[in-house]
Amino acid sequence: MSLTKKRRTVTTAPAPSDSARAAMRSFVTGVSVLTCGTAEEVEGVTVSTLSVIPGEPPMVCAALRGGSRGLYALLHAQTFVANGLAADQEPLARHFAQRRRPRGLGQLPPESWTARAPEEVPRLSGAVAWLECRPETAVPAGDHELIVARVLSAVHTSGAPLVNFAGVLHCGPLIASDMERNP
Repeated sequence: MSLTKKRRTVTTAPAPSDSARAAMRSFVTGVSVLTCGTAEEVEGVTVSTLSVIPGEPPMVCAALRGGSRGLYALLHAQTFVANGLAADQEPLARHFAQRRRPRGLGQLPPESWTARAPEEVPRLSGAVAWLECRPETAVPAGDHELIVARVLSAVHTSGAPLVNFAGVLHCGPLIASDMERNP
């Protein structure tokens, strides 16, 4: 006896933007700063869209606003570092989310940066994880572009991450009362 699977076709209308955004705010995401360049020309951009692509080789993707200076820098970088921010690094997330800010290591106090060698991409001190990545491709996605990158090396610590839930940065564990305040 053989089994035949019936395929079910499901048709749905596109979600209106407002209700789609409201639903997407229900997902918890980690907050990262992607850094690229060298000490003199370091560029960074805050993202809450860094996603792991399962399988081998290890890969990630991130969505960046089309035309942004962060996207331009990543498209021209040989490598970048995804700095998974720690729970106490909300000021860094806000700094790198600003469109108009200085470039280079001088934009932050010296203790904010870690670099293994002058020609390597600077990392943010105190992050809970660092992924050194090589951009593989960029895919247009609406008014953003998805940067797909191969993970070359990874380091992690045991600290708590900074997370985004319902458009609000949370500097500690999400608890039920947070969810009730931010439906």
